[in-house]
Amino acid sequence: MTREQVLALFESIKRGRTRGGGRALNKPLLLLHALARFADGDERLRFTEIEDAVKRLLIDFGPADGPYHVSYPFWRLQNDGLWVVENADAVEENASGDPRSLVALRELDPVGRFTDEVADALRTDPSLVGELMDGILADEFPSEAYDDEVRTAIGFDRDPPSDVILTRRRRRDPTFRKRVLDAYEHRCAVCGFSAMVGDAHIGLDAAHVKWHQYGGPDEVPNGLALCALHHRLLDRGAFTVTASGSRERVVEVSERARGNEGFQQWMLAYHGQPLSEPVRTEYRVSEPATVWHQKQVFKGLPRT
Repeated sequence: MTREQVLALFESIKRGRTRGGGRALNKPLLLLHALARFADGDERLRFTEIEDAVKRLLIDFGPADGPYHVSYPFWRLQNDGLWVVENADAVEENASGDPRSLVALRELDPVGRFTDEVADALRTDPSLVGELMDGILADEFPSEAYDDEVRTAIGFDRDPPSDVILTRRRRRDPTFRKRVLDAYEHRCAVCGFSAMVGDAHIGLDAAHVKWHQYGGPDEVPNGLALCALHHRLLDRGAFTVTASGSRERVVEVSERARGNEGFQQWMLAYHGQPLSEPVRTEYRVSEPATVWHQKQVFKGLPRT
């Protein structure tokens, strides 16, 4: 199997995303874990080892309400032509083709691995592992900062990223950042931070509230001007934005988020406070975007 065939095979996996942009990270996170282990020389992975590791990844990087059914991607990846479950005939299936009993699957503890063709290609070209990871990360997560956290969690360090991740993240409207920052007068909508070096504004991002990877448009009502800190916290679900009536958009901090004095000063102090208003009312973050973020990214419940 050629490098191009392997890349195409990984791009074609069925991910189970919903039409409304629901995140489905079970297969992608399992593949990231398996690729990292493969790079370390562990080519055959027991289900229980995968279950524990991928469940931790889903809790850290997936939607707060799950589901965390690692048995599904472990089993269903066989249908994508890149994964094998050894001794699969010993696993009793239900009507939908999944393992009938999770308890029985754990007791059997079968080995999952890449197909021989995929494994041979990965051994022949070790750089392919990193490129496959970059493609998955670019498809599922909004920023390079997020990628670093995922790579740390799976124990894989890659620097610099491949052309794959850079190319996929460039498929956006290049004017989006300018339009969003102009709408908020080049100030963080949460804390008001603004800085310039010469004539250049620095330390501010145009954040997608509904992520670009899940159909979030490059439009100002799907954007927020945020400092680098609050952009990172928004993308990790430490806080979200809710619609309070027809006008205000309010910051809500997750009950799961915590920290020291800096967290109190730079995050909790803004809990329940309105965002800065954009220069035009139609530029406010749209309610569909806020609802998506609350369901798909925000961790747990807001503080009271």
